[in-house]
Amino acid sequence: MRYGFHVSISGKLGLEGAAQEAERLGLSAIQIFAKSPRSWKLRPTKPGELEGFRARRENLGGLPTVIHASYLINLGAEGELWERSVFSLADDLAKAQALGAEYVVVHPGSAHPEQARKGALRARELAKLGKKGPQLLLENTAGGKGLLGNTLEALRDLIKDTPLGVCFDTCHAFAAGYPLHQAPQKVLDDLEKTLGLERVPVVHLNDSKGAFESHVDQHAGLLLGQIGLGLRGFITDPRLSHKIAIMETPRSTGEDAHNLRVLREWLEIKTPE
Repeated sequence: MRYGFHVSISGKLGLEGAAQEAERLGLSAIQIFAKSPRSWKLRPTKPGELEGFRARRENLGGLPTVIHASYLINLGAEGELWERSVFSLADDLAKAQALGAEYVVVHPGSAHPEQARKGALRARELAKLGKKGPQLLLENTAGGKGLLGNTLEALRDLIKDTPLGVCFDTCHAFAAGYPLHQAPQKVLDDLEKTLGLERVPVVHLNDSKGAFESHVDQHAGLLLGQIGLGLRGFITDPRLSHKIAIMETPRSTGEDAHNLRVLREWLEIKTPE
């Protein structure tokens, strides 16, 4: 399994700095934002930034890379919000292609129930943006407030007959009512049966501050939330051994050390010197 954190591209080194952080922490995959996730403003790349990142990525054995799209994107939107969503997502896909990143993850957004079907059709429209290059992955949501993609069946309908895939977030799934704390293998069975694991190349491995079926999207460090050891039973299942696991956990030097130690113990990976 390849694993890592969501790392920052801020600072003087930008994208290359993200690859440097991966090397320093001994990560085998990373996730980044290509721009601010809470703004429509695009982020131009600096001279040599793309080349520097790609060179470091190659030196690290390829370093699978995921770009997380803006939180503002809404596949169930209308009018100007829809147009902005398409423009922003197209930018993320173009950046991913330039960087050699394999995947772009996007939250499906929200809609009134009568618009949910339109959201599904819109997802199919967007699928063509990722036909040549990175694969576009829809992320499951914690549910509530009209959020699309809060069940496996809803995700199945969104990606049906498209090249779209799914990024499965454990915190979101738990908050939506999937019992990862009690029956992690059953959740994985449901994921395999409903979507097919070949459609799920990336897992967001996060514990949950919110309670089971609370629809509260608050990530916690491994073993520091309500899911607890259920995450070990889930992520160590052999069916996920070739997936990419990205931790979107709270970050500090101490928190990083804790989460890496726990995950490496679960995966029986020796901590790099």
